[in-house]
Amino acid sequence: MNKTQQGACYGILLSLLLTGIVVFDLIDTIVGWPVKLLVGAVWGGLLVVPIYLINRTKDRRKVDMDERDKRIIKRALLASFVLLAGIFGVAFVVALIGLGIQSTLSVTMDELSAVIYFAFIAFIFVLSLAVLFQYGRGPRGEKNE
Repeated sequence: MNKTQQGACYGILLSLLLTGIVVFDLIDTIVGWPVKLLVGAVWGGLLVVPIYLINRTKDRRKVDMDERDKRIIKRALLASFVLLAGIFGVAFVVALIGLGIQSTLSVTMDELSAVIYFAFIAFIFVLSLAVLFQYGRGPRGEKNE
C-alpha cells in the first residue's frame, strides 16, 4: 500500500470521525464535561495516530508518486468536485422550491453551515473512495492482486 492509498484510508477514517461530531454534539447536550473531555481526547488520538503512521516510514530509494498516482488523484479530485457542485446545486434548488421564488430567502446560519459541513465531509469521503477504487482496478478493469 503506497502513501496515496494510506492517505485515502485516512480520509475515509477522517470523514467518518467528522460525521461523529454530530453525535458528539448530542452527547454535549445530554452529559457533562468529563465525558465530553474523554470523547474529545479519544477522537483527537484517532486523528493524530494515522498521520504519524503514514509519515514515520520513508524509504529514500522508493518513489512516492509516479504518473499513474497523479492521474488517479486528478480523476478522484474531478469526481469529488462534481459531487460538491451537485450538493450545492441541490441545496440551492431545495431552498428555492421550499421557500418559494417570491419570498425572501431566509436560511439560518445553522442550516447553511450544516450544508457546507456535510458537503466538506462528502468531498473527503468521495475523494478517498475514488482513489481506492482506482487502485483496485488493473489496466483493463481486472482486479489487482
